[in-house]
Amino acid sequence: MPNDNLVVIAAMARKGGSGKTTLSRALISAAVAAGRRVMLIDTDSTGVLSSWHARAEGAGYGSPHLRSSVAESVGDVDRMIEQVYLDGSADFIFIDTAGVGAEWSDEIAVLADHIVTPVMLSTSDFDVGGQTVDWFRQLAARVDDATALPRHHIILNMVDPKTTKADAALIENAIGIFPLIETVMLRRNAYKEMDEKGLLHAIALRKQADPNPLMRPHVRHMVEALEEATDILNNILAA
Repeated sequence: MPNDNLVVIAAMARKGGSGKTTLSRALISAAVAAGRRVMLIDTDSTGVLSSWHARAEGAGYGSPHLRSSVAESVGDVDRMIEQVYLDGSADFIFIDTAGVGAEWSDEIAVLADHIVTPVMLSTSDFDVGGQTVDWFRQLAARVDDATALPRHHIILNMVDPKTTKADAALIENAIGIFPLIETVMLRRNAYKEMDEKGLLHAIALRKQADPNPLMRPHVRHMVEALEEATDILNNILAA
């Protein structure tokens, strides 16, 4: 049965190293932890996100709510989205991309409901993030119906928990220049462990069940990261 509530989210950024794949993993973790069915489509030739899913499944940090597939063309992506919509097999589709400027950028963008772009808290990264924002504005000028385009969201990434005056000034600047999500993504060891192992809630549950009592305090760090990712996802959907 077709799922008219299917949400397609594409992670796009002008350059690598901005935290795009980590953001995708965190949002996927949030969706799956909420009991939503997720299809992950990896269009990046490196296959980093689909490899992460396979690694998570193999180590017991995956979920029956999460499936993944690799797309080798925009046509593949379009067909996968259409099939998932028609058979109602997922609530979310997350698309990981090679980045803005890649051959498929415009085509992938018009297939999504939301585009998310992580930007690190520095002047140089703001310049690169601004290029992604400019690309999206130019895309709006190129398409026949700009109102049909997805919403574009910027997420500040790798923000230090102890904000300095310089950081506060950068955040204030970002509010003025970006379509910013209110919740920032902090610099957390939990995200490093997520990248290594799998879904945030699966890691938390394993730590909770560990017979070693020294592992129990680490559950809180995973839960806090999951709550942060959930806030970001909810803000995206509310927009």
